[in-house]
Amino acid sequence: MKNRFFRFFPIILLFGFILLGLSRQTHILAEPIPSKLSSTNYPIIRQFGDSITFGYGFVQCYGIPGICMNYGNNGQNSCSPCAVQLWGGGYRNWMTVIALQPANQLVFGTVGYQCGGSNASQWSTNSMSHDGYPGFRTDQLVPIASLPSIADITLVHAGTNDFIQGKSVDKATVGLTYIIQNLITQNPSTTIYVAQIIRYMKPASTCTSCKDYSVLNPIVEQYNQWISNQLTKTINGFPNQIVIVDMYDALTSSSDYSFDGVHPSSAGYQKMACSWVRAIKKMPSMPGNPCSDLTLGETKGLSTPLNSDVEKSLPQPEQIQQIMQGKYKGL
Repeated sequence: MKNRFFRFFPIILLFGFILLGLSRQTHILAEPIPSKLSSTNYPIIRQFGDSITFGYGFVQCYGIPGICMNYGNNGQNSCSPCAVQLWGGGYRNWMTVIALQPANQLVFGTVGYQCGGSNASQWSTNSMSHDGYPGFRTDQLVPIASLPSIADITLVHAGTNDFIQGKSVDKATVGLTYIIQNLITQNPSTTIYVAQIIRYMKPASTCTSCKDYSVLNPIVEQYNQWISNQLTKTINGFPNQIVIVDMYDALTSSSDYSFDGVHPSSAGYQKMACSWVRAIKKMPSMPGNPCSDLTLGETKGLSTPLNSDVEKSLPQPEQIQQIMQGKYKGL
């Protein structure tokens, strides 16, 4: 009997941790410093953007798109149990995976106004909170950037939905400028890492209802060029607080994308995470091989779902199009 207990003890312990996460209600409105980090010097990161920040395409929370957000009578937001999973979280998950490897010398916590799509390891390390809002354009993200933040580091990937929804480069750059200005106004001490956003890829042939947004890549290139050449000049007085990160050249093949050609696959999100980490650690930029010199360890296998699991966890193609076009009424 005793041997049987010890044999199953690890499983019982893991189940207990998951139940603990499921029962936990995390209120984020005032963005308190995560309790496990309050007495340390670890950096606090705010991951900011749209569905690519949320982790869409690599998130186990069936729904549209599984934001897992509740609004209480007191105005506070809380994360619901479906946010706790064994894989998911997009690039946010991979950043946690990298941080869990001691060789990478990276420890951090996160803050944000939601935590949907985050997995169990993110909850156990206080890296589950974020500001990723599926379907949002830059102008829709502007007011969220005005919310209070204590982040030492802010990661911004925004603009993908602007072009899908027919907005011009000029309007997207105006929206991004306001985002950065608001982030700095609310938190003057934060360092902001701004991505030259990822490209679009042709959707998988099996996705007959998916539109081919790869024709918009010349527009994305114009937008990225503006980020590289004009953003720091536009945000007067804060050039040293803005770091540009090349994501466009980090994801270049169809294997880096999920079937819709817009959101990364697990492999693509991994490259995004490595690109962010390289920038944060001031490592040389290597868009062609961003995970070089970074250790992913044994947790890599635990964090990579089967393709069949990914398909089950995602909305239907028709609903994907509604989300990206800003027409889905469920958000």
